[in-house]
Order: sequence, then C-alpha cells, then structure tokens
Amino acid sequence: MKKNASLRNFLRWFSGFSGVLILAWLVAMQAGCLAMRTPDHEWPEKLRQKGQMLTPRFCDIPDAGGRMIHAVSIGTADSLPLVVLVHGSPGSADAYLDFLADTALTKMARLVTIDRPGFGYTQDFGKPEPSLVAQAAAVRTVVNQLAPYQRVILVGHSLGGPVIARFAMDYPEQTAGLVLVAASIDPELEEHPFWQSAIHPPPLKWLIPKSFWASNYEIKALEAELRHMLPMWAGIRCPVSVIHAQDDRLVPVGNAGFAQRMLTNCPDLKMDILPDGDHFILWSRHEKMRNALKDMLLKK
Repeated sequence: MKKNASLRNFLRWFSGFSGVLILAWLVAMQAGCLAMRTPDHEWPEKLRQKGQMLTPRFCDIPDAGGRMIHAVSIGTADSLPLVVLVHGSPGSADAYLDFLADTALTKMARLVTIDRPGFGYTQDFGKPEPSLVAQAAAVRTVVNQLAPYQRVILVGHSLGGPVIARFAMDYPEQTAGLVLVAASIDPELEEHPFWQSAIHPPPLKWLIPKSFWASNYEIKALEAELRHMLPMWAGIRCPVSVIHAQDDRLVPVGNAGFAQRMLTNCPDLKMDILPDGDHFILWSRHEKMRNALKDMLLKK
C-alpha cells in the first residue's frame, strides 16, 4: 500500500512539474524567446569589439500600412551611396553586423540593415508578411527615408533575395544593383515538407519560437509569390551579382541557374558559384561578399 501511495504521489508531482514546464515553455515562446535579434543598445559595443568606431544610427519608419520598420545604419557621410542589406528567414538586421563593422566598406558606402516584417524589432514581431510586394515596399520605406532621389544597391540572403528582386521589379528607378546571396528565387525548387503545414495551426504553433513560426508562414507562401514574379524578371535592367555555394542543401544551387536564365536584360550579370561552402556563406565567406559589394559600388 505504501509503495502504491508513493507511486501516486510521484505521478502527481511529475504531472504538476511537467505542467509547469509546459506552461513556462509556452510563456517563453510567446514572449519572444529565441527571437534571433540584437537590441539597439548592444550594437555599439559589438561593433567596437570588431574594430568599428563609427556609431550606428537606429530608426523606426512607418510603411504605407502604418507598420514601423526598424533599421540600423552606419556611415561616415550622407553623400556616400547607400547599400541596403536584407536578411533571410528567420533572421533580423544583425545578420549583417559584420558588414556594418567592416571599415573597408563603411569608407565606401553607407550601410543599412533592416528587420523585415515579422522579425527583429519591426512592429508586430512574429506576425509575418507573406507578400513580396509588401516586403519590397517595406524596404522602400527605409530607402526613401535614408536616400531619397538616389539609386541604391541591395543585398539579399536566402529569402531576402526574392525581396530585393521584387524591389528591383517594382522600383527600377531606385535600384542601382543587386547582390543575390544563396537566394530562393526559383518556384520550381521550393519544397513543402509535411511538417511545414503541421506546425502552422495551434496548438503546435504555440510551442515553437515566434520567429520560426513567422519564417515557416512566409516560406509556405513563397512559391506562389515567386510564380507571380515570373513575367517580371526581364524588367530587371541593373547589374546583378549572384553568389551561391554548390553544396547549399537548404536553397539548391539551381536557383543560381534560374537567375542566369531569367535575367535576360541585365546589363552586367556576374555568376559566382562556390565549389565549397553551404547556405551560410553570408557569414563564412565575408571576403567574397566584401569584394562583390566593392565591385558593385565601383559600377554605380
């Protein structure tokens, strides 16, 4: 009898403890833990640790729908050309922290990195924006604030790639050049694993970080968005640099071939297919990225 009572007490304790853990996990997920973002107050010190003595500037700019788009910029003079850096999915502005810390780049250009809708410190964190038209318009909101009447160079990694491509399609007069890094742009190469739909509705959506759920939501919508863009690729008439790793297992290198086929009116298309590396060349091949940006800036 005592043994049974002890077992019942243990099960009650374990059930209660498990309930507390689940509740704590739910609260943490909904509060934005694992948000993959760097608070503004941490940027200056992180940049100094990497050798950048310039002070970053922060802004929150309302887009056409009234949503505040958060951005971090750095530069020595407003007269320098502007380079706009757009992160993938999930992610945030701090994906490009090493670029803002690069003193060789900040001597040549102003750099601004943006929290895309649904991510970072842009308003309504965790609420994704599946429309690439709206995503490109959000980028334009920042461009119009920092570089009105100027043509800008845009860099996009992964899902940031189709965002900047859409920007070039919708706002050609404001686009000086594109750098597509491991970009997800070919609708035929978009995969839809079973778990993509499984984690979309409650209760599973409550159990994963908001940034990952927002990422899953926009990735689910990406194929249809890319199909809408198919007739518009011929309208891109600015220099384009494509950087992709042969062994990218998240975004197949076939996306680079798609760019080569579709950019029929691009006046200067540079293809750089890396024999080694993976999807994360944005971070692992900084020198390659720096050279691509320098080359694009010299063409501007």
